[in-house]
Amino acid sequence: MTKTSKLYALSILLVLLIFIGKFGVDAFSENKKNYYLNVQSELLQAKYDTSYRYFKIMTNDIYEMYSQNKKQIKLLEKANTADENSKEEIKLKMYKMLQRNFKRLTNMGIAQVNFYLANNKVFLKMHKPEFKSQDSVQNISVELVSKTHKNHEGFEACGCMVGLRFTYPVYNGAKFVGTLEIAYSTRQLLKSITDDFVYNSHILVSKKMADSTLDKLKRLQDYSDTWESPDYYIEDSTHKSIGDINLYMKLESEKLKEEIAEGIKLEKPFAVVTHYNYQNIILTFLPMASANGKKNVSYVVTYTESDYLSNLKIEKNYILALYFVVIGLLYLFSIYVIYSQEKLKDLALYDGLTKLPNRTLFMVELANELHRSQRYKTSVALMFLDLDGFKAVNDTYGHQVGDKLLVHIAAILTSSLRESDLVARLGGDEFTIIITDIHEEKEVVNLAQKLIDRINQDIIIDHKSINVGASVGVSIYPRDAKEIDELVRQADEMMYESKNNGKNQVTLYNNRETNV
Repeated sequence: MTKTSKLYALSILLVLLIFIGKFGVDAFSENKKNYYLNVQSELLQAKYDTSYRYFKIMTNDIYEMYSQNKKQIKLLEKANTADENSKEEIKLKMYKMLQRNFKRLTNMGIAQVNFYLANNKVFLKMHKPEFKSQDSVQNISVELVSKTHKNHEGFEACGCMVGLRFTYPVYNGAKFVGTLEIAYSTRQLLKSITDDFVYNSHILVSKKMADSTLDKLKRLQDYSDTWESPDYYIEDSTHKSIGDINLYMKLESEKLKEEIAEGIKLEKPFAVVTHYNYQNIILTFLPMASANGKKNVSYVVTYTESDYLSNLKIEKNYILALYFVVIGLLYLFSIYVIYSQEKLKDLALYDGLTKLPNRTLFMVELANELHRSQRYKTSVALMFLDLDGFKAVNDTYGHQVGDKLLVHIAAILTSSLRESDLVARLGGDEFTIIITDIHEEKEVVNLAQKLIDRINQDIIIDHKSINVGASVGVSIYPRDAKEIDELVRQADEMMYESKNNGKNQVTLYNNRETNV
């Protein structure tokens, strides 16, 4: 082979290496970007699901409280057949009965508590001052409840505001006397799922839904067209913009609109990325279901700046430069990618302080364990454990010592369990424990008492002797509950019952009268 031929072959090989290297790095970077965007949408979905479960559990408790008030239910039944003057008197009585309690509920985030008569007509609406009543507007969930006499829930643009609505039939004995509706505003919903990294968030509402349920004046007052999709309105009350006040409109582009339109067709969470002022902006879209089951009626949208994607672009150029110097760096970079992916998963599923599973992973593992238990006809115990006296530790020694104490407690719990069991931290000083394959409740009681005894011992943190206790609540599947939400609610209630009965003890759901 001549010198010219070698140079020619070498040139071809160089071109091939450049092409292969650039193509490989480009494809690799695109996959990383797509993976990161999927994680963003999954994180938003997990936050929404967790918040929705919390709202639902709290609302069910409130419904139970109202439905067991016999005097209140009798007044509602009487209103169904009363004349207008009598209805006003009954309404005033009910209002006085509910007023004090409603103030407490508003502090919990509830925006509306509404009572409807059996004929669907509004009877009593209690709402925060900032929400004006719109009695003439169609209420989807109330109609569904009246037709089916079953609970309905979902995201609605109706009534006096847009938001999450939980609607229940009300009975006096076996007689249907009306409907109770409890609602949360979209602002409360966004507050529960966004954090400091989200600098812009809002709700998009389907134009078809809004046009059919809202009067024109309300739409003009509360809604605007959005560049994100021609089929949706933006609800003005939820829209915020921090930093560059014009950023929302400056992001508009035909390419971005096409990507959003394709994502909306999928009817599932998705995220897209765009660039502005040398920054990567991630737009995450989460579809929400309405009370009648239609999913694509509204979206939670968040805007988040991503340093990760900005760094990814620099990283790509750096790898291309080093590609021709040392091929072996690609191997090291692959290790870095695996580490990055695992770190993203850890951020989504594990508590940053104790390294225990967080609420999201806990709910997934609990669902899996209940499915396995159902299949193999075994029992599962769920413990809720809350430390007694933890606030005093933070107040006396500071949060740094409190954090170290939580890590120590996590180690105690983990070392006291079998490999098949699972302990998670839900937040603060609250832990949950899944005990698998139990044969009798005595096993669970003994284990819970063992955990309490170990926690009761003096713990040395930074040369300080600290003593805390623990209150434990237990529910057992399938004996106490067959649904995951009910099982969680029972264990949580029993934990609070342990606290109310003197703390430092364990209470079983089927044995609430006698604390162990």
